Amino acid sequence: MIEIFHNNLIWSAGAYIFLTTCLVALVGFLFWRPLLYAAFGFFLFTFFFFRNPDRVCPALSDPTVLVCPSDGKVVDIQHDTTGTKLRGYAHKVSIFLSVFDVHVNWIVYPGVIKDIIYTPGAFELAFLPKSSELNEHNDIIIACDNGHTIMVRQIAGTIARRICWWIAPGEYVQAGQKFGMIRFGSRVEIFLPQDVSVDVGIGQRVYGGQTVLGRWYGDNIISSAHLK
Repeated sequence: MIEIFHNNLIWSAGAYIFLTTCLVALVGFLFWRPLLYAAFGFFLFTFFFFRNPDRVCPALSDPTVLVCPSDGKVVDIQHDTTGTKLRGYAHKVSIFLSVFDVHVNWIVYPGVIKDIIYTPGAFELAFLPKSSELNEHNDIIIACDNGHTIMVRQIAGTIARRICWWIAPGEYVQAGQKFGMIRFGSRVEIFLPQDVSVDVGIGQRVYGGQTVLGRWYGDNIISSAHLK
């Protein structure tokens, strides 16, 4: 129980929300009790939203495995063998996160953060395909240990207005490592190269840091991170 309170991200990523809620609760206590009750209810919701569970994926002992970067429902999977429609990648998996999902994001595969590209934008409904390009989003590009490159895109939604990340270009990251979060309803997309077989399907519920997203196949799949 102590870990639930200690690990909760409301104390860090949601600190200003917590402080604002406390201020509103104080005003409600002094002047209008219904406002106090509303503030308490909102605090319970935000505490639930900012939960930060520790996840373990036993399959990560296999160096071919890629793990899902977020909780949610797989709403779209695209394939492009020409490499012209998906920013040079062959596969794109889109995961929609409702306000009831854990919104922490996990690293898909070990490697070095090659670049982080933040793009301001609109706040369309995150389950719509057009949100991928129109909405505010943040691209995390990872140079994997096996020589390939993948990209994870954090996308803000109608309610989500803040994308957070806790990594920097040049930093080495491990599969299953937490790297950020998107506040309230949102979308996460993973762009993958040709040498990956996607193991999830449309409509499937997945769990970040735990569900197997896919597997590398062919040559050059052994990650040095798994050999240390």
